[in-house]
Amino acid sequence: MFLRKKTGKTLMIAALYSFVKQRTEVIMSFDIGRITAHLAEPDVKITTELIRLINVNIDPPSPLEEKDVFVRAMYVVSDEVNSFGGCFPADEHESLCRLLIDSPVMVGHRKDSLPIGRNFHAAVVERQGRLWVKSYFYWLRNAQGAETLKENIDGGIYKECSIGFTFLFPECSICGKDIRICEHQPLEHYGKDENEKVCHFNYRQIERVLETSLVYRGATPETSISKELQRTTTVVKIKADAQAKVEQVISSPVELDADCRYLVTPHYDGLPVLMTCSPEGTTISISDGTELSQTVSDRFTNRRLPEMNNAFGYLVGMRGRKRCSADQAQRFVEGKSSPVTRLEIRLFPQDDIQLPVDFPNKQRYAVRMLRSNTTDVAGIAPVARALSTRAGVRIWPEGKYPPEFPGYRYNPPIISDNHEEPHCESGYYTLKMSAETGRGQLSLTVKDSVTRFDIRQFNLARLARGARFITDRSSESTTDIYNDELMAVSGPVLESITTEKAYSCKLDGSLKGVFFLQPIKLNDKERFLFYQQMA
Repeated sequence: MFLRKKTGKTLMIAALYSFVKQRTEVIMSFDIGRITAHLAEPDVKITTELIRLINVNIDPPSPLEEKDVFVRAMYVVSDEVNSFGGCFPADEHESLCRLLIDSPVMVGHRKDSLPIGRNFHAAVVERQGRLWVKSYFYWLRNAQGAETLKENIDGGIYKECSIGFTFLFPECSICGKDIRICEHQPLEHYGKDENEKVCHFNYRQIERVLETSLVYRGATPETSISKELQRTTTVVKIKADAQAKVEQVISSPVELDADCRYLVTPHYDGLPVLMTCSPEGTTISISDGTELSQTVSDRFTNRRLPEMNNAFGYLVGMRGRKRCSADQAQRFVEGKSSPVTRLEIRLFPQDDIQLPVDFPNKQRYAVRMLRSNTTDVAGIAPVARALSTRAGVRIWPEGKYPPEFPGYRYNPPIISDNHEEPHCESGYYTLKMSAETGRGQLSLTVKDSVTRFDIRQFNLARLARGARFITDRSSESTTDIYNDELMAVSGPVLESITTEKAYSCKLDGSLKGVFFLQPIKLNDKERFLFYQQMA
């Protein structure tokens, strides 16, 4: 009936019926199987480097593998003023990164419960235009509540974090004095119009990180917990450079041009300066052209200094043997409050500038040459490990030097026992530890001579945090008192200095840094304190 009327509507209905029937027949002619869908995202990939850092920095009794752990990261502090009026200035971030390692992860800063995880690595990164300290932490997959913790973090329920720490000096942002005794108050406004400033205080002389915590609201704005685990590089501005040149941070020498040779020097957090010496006197200027006061320049004057014209170097502030930050050195030369007690100029290596071999360098105002080495890309890693400060090394392509070229910054990774060690003529060390007795034995082999020390109540993690241990020198007849089944670390001795009674040595490998065996007298017995030089 519908077809006989031939109306447009009837034809459309008929066509639709025919289409549906055909489609139904086609569909029904196939055997459709069951589809199983998993809508959860796959877990975050944990790199072998992160697992290595856990095993090296935390040193669990049994080495961990990727299948054993969950890993996440927290953006824990930035250089922004927090709700208490405090601020972690950028020059304190690297020190904070070191102190974060092996600190526990808690909930709500509560001390009446055990940790839920542990921080094993930290780095300074750039995020939304600010510098942040990004701390990596892990927890065990088979621990009670482990899966729930992961789901709450990834689902955005646990999303903010905080830090517990101790520090010695709250530095007023206005006058530079201890804010507990100066006239200024945090978060109060001072001055008028364009000169108005909001007071805050800087956390200085940070002693220890007690813990980081998952909290309902962090004091620092925009803290967060992330499953982005890539070790991000950032760009760091060279201080006091009016041209705003930058040194690029690299994570590996393979990022550099393999066809070039490179000059490698230690990385000192100092003010870039230009030094001129002539019979008329000495002038020193920051690389933006600002001259230091003549009083400061004159203190570096020494008749044995060679003549030089705008020689580049770094002005480094010191307090005892500890290096201070560039900002603290700047405050010192400006006559402001600063922990700096002496200054050093580290001159960049140049063919036409050589200091005498016996040039005095233990004065309050000293001039030294930067240690350096020239190598190809393949040799950068071992050279960097030998020259590195805690901040790493600076690298320049041959022929492109400061102040015109800013260079690269590289911090070589910690070397595990499974990696090949750089060749070193000075010697090597072995440190064996007994978890059962709490004792350790350090063996130093230098120039075929072996010296052993027995360490009481030893703990490797506490050593890295600055603890000192009472140590006795073993008698020459003493042999290795620990069997091979107990934990041992080893590596090369890069430098060693031995006086009549004291020892100091720069170690690489599993132990990295400068270590001291300082003589003491305890209960009328000659003994030693074994400790690591802290930055």
